[in-house]
Amino acid sequence: MSVLMPHKKSVSKPGEREVDAKIYNDVVARTRIRGIRLLESHFDMKPEAILHDPADWQKGIGFEISEVVVTESGMLYGIATFDLVCKQSRRHVLRSKGRYLIHYQVDGGCSQQDGELFIGRVGRLAIYPYFRSLVASLVSEAGITFPPLPVYSLAPRSLASASNLFDNGKELTW
Repeated sequence: MSVLMPHKKSVSKPGEREVDAKIYNDVVARTRIRGIRLLESHFDMKPEAILHDPADWQKGIGFEISEVVVTESGMLYGIATFDLVCKQSRRHVLRSKGRYLIHYQVDGGCSQQDGELFIGRVGRLAIYPYFRSLVASLVSEAGITFPPLPVYSLAPRSLASASNLFDNGKELTW
């Protein structure tokens, strides 16, 4: 049994090269999800959170990819974190984080940058429902009546939109 070493570990900055829509769409068509695993979770609620109505809180959800690994055998691994921050008058009253490992098989493999782009778009959408569920469970256990996190989506995939696949890095707020 041979063990294949990772091709490359990194997370490049969006916009380093122009995205070829045909190549990206081809990678999407050849990719199958293998699994999503919660690696780490964190929940912090300040006692004063129970004094305020969550509807009045300022809420933001951040997303960060910390590592992407593309192997020569076509495996694609990503480690990414979602982070919910809720504030009342500029003071953090609730915070929840979830760090996940997502694993794909890409038939025929892909480049490092295509893998990073795929994890940033498709992986993000695949992980988010798990994070929504984690937050719902934790706030329920904390006794907070908290609305479900919003549904998260990106622009539809198409050849026309594929040249503008990079996210602007802003967090989701509602």
